[in-house]
Amino acid sequence: MKIIVSDIEGTLTTGSSWKGLRTFYKDHYSPWIYNLFFARWIPRYLLVGMGMMSRKAAMVDWMLDEIKLFKGFSKDKFKQMAEWVVDQEMWEKRRVDVVQELENARKDGIKIAVVSGAYQPIVDSFAEKLDAIPVGSPLVYQDERVVGVQLPINSYEQKVQSIKEIAGEGEILAAYGDSLSDLPMLAMSQEPVAVYPGKQLRMVAKERGWRIIE
Repeated sequence: MKIIVSDIEGTLTTGSSWKGLRTFYKDHYSPWIYNLFFARWIPRYLLVGMGMMSRKAAMVDWMLDEIKLFKGFSKDKFKQMAEWVVDQEMWEKRRVDVVQELENARKDGIKIAVVSGAYQPIVDSFAEKLDAIPVGSPLVYQDERVVGVQLPINSYEQKVQSIKEIAGEGEILAAYGDSLSDLPMLAMSQEPVAVYPGKQLRMVAKERGWRIIE
């Protein structure tokens, strides 16, 4: 099997799953509860910005806290919310040039996988738009209701493991990513592609002679 893998947020869309979830929760449930949740996170954002807290650790902690807002949702209810997030926040803001590259590759018979740290139902919904294989962070259910998110979160080195599981002995022809968290995934492919990259990934891409999409 020949496969191309791609991150989603920042790479295939300028939209954000957490912003979509924020809007959905505030519109359909309680702005006050969400604002309180977010306010508790401001000190940690500042610590990450000052380099005093690991961005990776902060992301994991965020998802473990954020999912508590949706604890008790049924699978169908979370799926409906995920579809709303993709339709209203992420697909509308897709990077048409990058999406077109993947669609062209798929038409040539190459499998496409979208690999993201986002919750699996959100990745499922986005992948459906591209007829792609979805690889996200699975939710944990109890009695068919959401109780948490499975660890490890599907980011950084875990993306490599997830890709190996779906690709088997197949060829990873290319990988698309926008940030340093995508570096392990990019490095495992035959053609790493830095998509509108952040400063750190841009430096790595230039040093290694990787293709850059601006």
